[in-house]
Amino acid sequence: MVGNVILMEFKSGWKGFFIFAFLILLISAGMPQLFPSYRDSLITELEGAQNVSLTVPEEGEITLAWKPVEGASYLVLQDTRSSMVTAQPIYRGEETRITLPGNGGEDRYYAVMAVVDDTEILVGIATTAEMKDPLEDYMNNPIYAGFTGGRHMNLLEAKGFIVVEFFSFWWILAGLFIAYVSVSTITGDFEGKRMDLIFSTPISRERYILEKFTAMSVMSLVIILVAATGLISSIAAMELSSEFDSKTAISALIGCLPLLMTLAAFGMLTAVIFQKTRVGIGVAFAFVIGGFLLNTFGGYSESLEWMKSLSIMNYWDYYSVI
Repeated sequence: MVGNVILMEFKSGWKGFFIFAFLILLISAGMPQLFPSYRDSLITELEGAQNVSLTVPEEGEITLAWKPVEGASYLVLQDTRSSMVTAQPIYRGEETRITLPGNGGEDRYYAVMAVVDDTEILVGIATTAEMKDPLEDYMNNPIYAGFTGGRHMNLLEAKGFIVVEFFSFWWILAGLFIAYVSVSTITGDFEGKRMDLIFSTPISRERYILEKFTAMSVMSLVIILVAATGLISSIAAMELSSEFDSKTAISALIGCLPLLMTLAAFGMLTAVIFQKTRVGIGVAFAFVIGGFLLNTFGGYSESLEWMKSLSIMNYWDYYSVI
């Protein structure tokens, strides 16, 4: 009966597969949950920034406004540094909204002080400087740039965070699992002395390999769908869909299927050649990890770029989708 090998595979390995799928679900659903805390930890908010608003048009005057303090007059200080050590007064009065000349491309910081009974109280600080990713210099380094396919990714954005913290390593986790299962599913039959029994039934070697590979492909697809479910659900729950939409997540994850199927095929090849679980798994794991290292080292310089052509990762570019 067609499918006997596939059914046998799922019956014997469903527990381990279920545990791994649950692990992938936890990781994919948990990663977006960490993003707000991660972003807040990198952003140093200026003191009292919530009390001050600054409108900076591309051209023209800047508008600075702040929350009123009862019975107070106001002093506005200007500096080019957030420490305000060399700040100069630019306004004194009772208005809570003023216009200032354009900054001409120079970053400026404005501190609003409320003066009550000769006592100065800080209302808040605002700046024309754009919020920068503190890790941007690291991402420009070839070592870290490999995690984003050489493309610029801002870790203060949801998609940049998810690419670096989830996509850059999840394929290794999934790849190692598929490599392990694809090897052990065949070597287990050799070491368990079941191979002769299997081929004593009307099952050809071609059908045996094809059904084993089909089972691995189905497992790969289910793992991808589980990861997509966790990732999309978590992104929606955290209201990050505007930054990283579900179609992009699904497209990037589905693009991993050929990679996992290739790893499954390689694992089965090593299993047939060596017929020993430890040796086959060692070779398959070396293939997965070696591919990652070759792709990473190949991005260090142009002279090493040839190494990328030896890595399977070079032919799966999910970054282009994201």
